[in-house]
Amino acid sequence: MRQPDLDAQRIGLLLFKLSFPAMVGMVLYSMFSLVDTYFVARLGSAALAALTLGIPLQVLISSLAYATGVGLTSLISRTLGQGDVRQGDNVAWHGLIAGIIYGVGFSLLGWVYLDQMLVYFGCTADTYELCREYLQIILFGCIFTFILIILENIVQGEGNTVLPMAIGLVGIILNVLFDPLLIFGLGPIPALGMRGAAWATVLAEMISAVVLIGIVVKQRRLLSWDWQNFRPSLRVLKGIYGVGFPSLLMELAWVFTITILNRTVAVYGFEAVAALGIFSRVRSFCLTPVFGLAQAALPVAAFAHGAGKVERVKETLVKSAVIGFVLLLLIVVLMQSYPEWIISWFSQDEALKEAGVIGIRLATLGFPALGIVFIVSTVLQALGKGVKAMMFALLRHLGLFLPLLLVLPGLFGLNGVWLAFSLSELASALLALAFAVNLWQELPGRRPVAMLMLLRPGYWWRRTLAWIK
Repeated sequence: MRQPDLDAQRIGLLLFKLSFPAMVGMVLYSMFSLVDTYFVARLGSAALAALTLGIPLQVLISSLAYATGVGLTSLISRTLGQGDVRQGDNVAWHGLIAGIIYGVGFSLLGWVYLDQMLVYFGCTADTYELCREYLQIILFGCIFTFILIILENIVQGEGNTVLPMAIGLVGIILNVLFDPLLIFGLGPIPALGMRGAAWATVLAEMISAVVLIGIVVKQRRLLSWDWQNFRPSLRVLKGIYGVGFPSLLMELAWVFTITILNRTVAVYGFEAVAALGIFSRVRSFCLTPVFGLAQAALPVAAFAHGAGKVERVKETLVKSAVIGFVLLLLIVVLMQSYPEWIISWFSQDEALKEAGVIGIRLATLGFPALGIVFIVSTVLQALGKGVKAMMFALLRHLGLFLPLLLVLPGLFGLNGVWLAFSLSELASALLALAFAVNLWQELPGRRPVAMLMLLRPGYWWRRTLAWIK
């Protein structure tokens, strides 16, 4: 298959060619996650609330794994690019051993401090036992989470992006297949409820990890995986986490914010927490087109920047942001029109449905703004401005959403929680525009546009048509 020409093809066509496959993959991935939520919701609102309250711990685990993995992908790619397979092996072994240590450490942490963590995450009497049943098993099997994610990133570092995506989809499909079997039981297999949902996740990740290990060992594509090449090195660890730490910091800020969010909503009952869980999964699903668009914008902007073609960088930023905004605007119209149908697909609990419908209507008012937010953040990363991207993310989570989350519920109750989403997203868009203007000034065009020209009749119309073309 002929690869898109990042240097010559039109920006709009490039964005479409690169984003469409990513969008499809992400939509499928998120769809399976929605089905997973659907099966847990069959156990009742309390079970769905327990699943929601366990999300911060699961995000913490995956964040640490992905932060390690991002550093591994970068360092292994650079090392192999230099032709040093032995050092590449050494880096890969460091990552895999770190993953095993993390897995064992989180298992022990859960064994000793799980009760304290459940209280911190906001579990109430209605959800405590269900959440404990679920997280005990998740923590026990999290070693497979670390191994799977880290191995996927190592494979990406070798230049293979298809295999990790395929393994990820296989894992999600297995999870969905195991869910009804273990949650509700079949024949000699007993119904395990929440424990079944947890075991479905662990078994799916374990099988995926074993399959990936088998493929990696058999293929040995670029790395030799020779144990003799392993040499403990602080320099290697510094190289891994020097890249991954900003990503980890951003994810930790989000974990902290989710925890406060869950604790705030838990005050209004487990039905409200369950409604938040449904909204969060649906929201993530609806954001997948923009994530796919961002994946396309990143290499296009990075390549143009490296080639010194400033106008193509600016065009990528503007067109991607506009497309992202329009995509989410269309999605919001659907969400605002059919909130009852969305919630009823998961649950028929009247209290949950009422909270969920109001939540969708209030929390999605600023949703289209995220199309601008994610694109600006992505272009900052593409241009090597990782610190600015990190500052932007921290300001969004800790400087905008968190203060609104702490203030608005005191004024409007549960509705204040939903409004915190919309107001913070609108404010984040304004912040994104400020970062974009600063970036624009750092990337001057071929010639400045005089203020008088901006005021000429028809200038903006002609300029808009030129950009669309």
